[in-house]
Amino acid sequence: MNDILSIQDLGAQGDGIHQAGAERIYVERALPGETVRVKRRGSEGGLKRADLIEVITASPERLKAPCIHYDLCGGCGMQHTSENFYRAWKTGIVEGILTRNGLTPTQWLPPVFLPPGQRRRVTFAALKKGKSVTLGYFRRRTHAVTDITACLIADPVLMDLRARLIPLLTPILQDGKPADIFLQHVDGAGELVITGPIGARGRPDLAVHEAFAALAQATNIARIAWRVRERDAPEVMLEARPLFARFDALNVALPPQAFLQPTKAGEQALAEAVTALLPERGAFADLFAGCGTFSGPMLARGSVAAYDSVEPAMRALDKAKGALPLRAIQRDLFRDPLLGPELKAFDAVVFDPPRVGAREQSEALAASACPIVIAVSCNPVTFARDARLLTSGGYTLGSVQVIDQFTWSHHVELVAGFRRK
Repeated sequence: MNDILSIQDLGAQGDGIHQAGAERIYVERALPGETVRVKRRGSEGGLKRADLIEVITASPERLKAPCIHYDLCGGCGMQHTSENFYRAWKTGIVEGILTRNGLTPTQWLPPVFLPPGQRRRVTFAALKKGKSVTLGYFRRRTHAVTDITACLIADPVLMDLRARLIPLLTPILQDGKPADIFLQHVDGAGELVITGPIGARGRPDLAVHEAFAALAQATNIARIAWRVRERDAPEVMLEARPLFARFDALNVALPPQAFLQPTKAGEQALAEAVTALLPERGAFADLFAGCGTFSGPMLARGSVAAYDSVEPAMRALDKAKGALPLRAIQRDLFRDPLLGPELKAFDAVVFDPPRVGAREQSEALAASACPIVIAVSCNPVTFARDARLLTSGGYTLGSVQVIDQFTWSHHVELVAGFRRK
């Protein structure tokens, strides 16, 4: 049964919200001010949802989505909005979450919005049927793989590589068994990581190794790795040359499938925002440091102690430091956060945790005497929780800057500075 609904608001995931009395319905890709025809989908995660069938009265902010795959692809959920509306909504996500948590920055710095077409890492879904390979993304709300011939957010280099990969994957993938194809392009070098069953028995065999060699030669991919499951460590199958990423003074040989910011421009914007909040000189800690995204730029201001639980990243960072005043320390900051006596040694601490945030480390910082804390976050909800811990412990929330390199999605990043009162 189809219903006609009015849309009053937009949620943090980009869904239009219809509110009538106590009933709230989320409508994917609907905008405030619109009247829409929908098909109710039932409840998901405790929320009532509906599919958009027809826009009866359109918002003046509605645009025709520029991507030819928009109706099928599960990504880029906000292509149907004007640029001004999209930017206001994106900054409003952060502002609203902070306000609801009683957090008021002393300064909102101008937001940074990066253009599409710059994503240097992408994961495609692959499915082989006979001698045909479909390489694309999942359709919206399904596990069906959609062939993606164009992607407006990806670096064109990756899309060109995708097209060349399709016939080369045929002797590698198993028939009817889906696999993930991770591609990363770093400073002119490409990396491929396959997740899922391959070869005649689900693992690399002689034929697969020969196919890998042919693939590398045909595409100039520097490194190929494989793993059975998503959480497994990638096993290098072929490495023609190392992949290097430069973070100012650091030139790091990246381990397989190393985490990098999704765009080079986004990485630079985040690093500039962080270093702008650092003292001119000092001793600094870089927590959840990865391969050195912030450690490299921070070295221009002083010494850096970089901490992360990922052993290959710390090993790569240690190898790259040379004579620089950098220490790379493997440590699980969730189970073993830096405490007051250790934090006392630093003039500033930078932390950039995963989406779950850094509750344990924030509690330890709140009880410390560290004068400056700089937070980088890709999740405003967990950032607000951690920020409340810091402000409750005596820190003042200074500037907040929104940085958006996840174009047309609901994901957003920010950099915030805290000082001891």
